[in-house]
Amino acid sequence: MIALKQTSIDKLTAALDLPANGQEQDWEIELADPARVGEFLTAYRSLPLSPDDKVALMALILASVDRRLDAGIGVPTEWTQIVELLRADRDLHRASLEYWTCEGDDDPDTWFQLTPLVRSVSTG
Repeated sequence: MIALKQTSIDKLTAALDLPANGQEQDWEIELADPARVGEFLTAYRSLPLSPDDKVALMALILASVDRRLDAGIGVPTEWTQIVELLRADRDLHRASLEYWTCEGDDDPDTWFQLTPLVRSVSTG
């Protein structure tokens, strides 16, 4: 996982009214919500966010998309918008991209559901 700043976690938990209990080890994974991808994307575009906040919120968005794919719901309609943000802030989201691409792992059986989509972002 990528290292997220606690101040960003706290800010986003409050702003998005996330059901956190403060004991999350992997905040973005534990609070991922496939039904809220669009809402999270809107927050990314409209809230006043620091670079650290953007990293944390994008981590939550990507984890939510992965959970959505894992549940068999399919790629969200917002995926193209997410890709645009990832490409626009590629340096900011480098750690997330590396995590989700499973860099160095050539066995699709060990990848996340999201890995093929993120690999296409990284090569595009």
